[in-house]
Amino acid sequence: MAFKRALWHSGLNYQQQCRTCRSMVRYTDFCLDFRPWYPDGFVYCPKCKTPLRHNEGYAINEDGTPYYQQPFQPMPQQPVTPNIEGAVAYCTNCGKSYTPGQAHFCSGCGHKLD
Repeated sequence: MAFKRALWHSGLNYQQQCRTCRSMVRYTDFCLDFRPWYPDGFVYCPKCKTPLRHNEGYAINEDGTPYYQQPFQPMPQQPVTPNIEGAVAYCTNCGKSYTPGQAHFCSGCGHKLD
């Protein structure tokens, strides 16, 4: 019984380290072989012939840098609600005053206050 190769190719390069001989293996998705127990595909290490599972996370650019590198994004800052006794804020829609932390909607116009 023969297994069918994928009908699409991304054209990306991949690199991973062999877990047996520790050599770096570079390949393209044209080299992938498919079996039911390796649903994403696999390649053989050229040195020791160990089957290596393929993963899209192994994609690299031509210069060897990771393809799926995420740029650093700082965590969004949560607005600080003042917890001052007797503080007064005003609705941005109609200008009616309210106490922060106690009301979620304006009693004058129904605009969301949070």
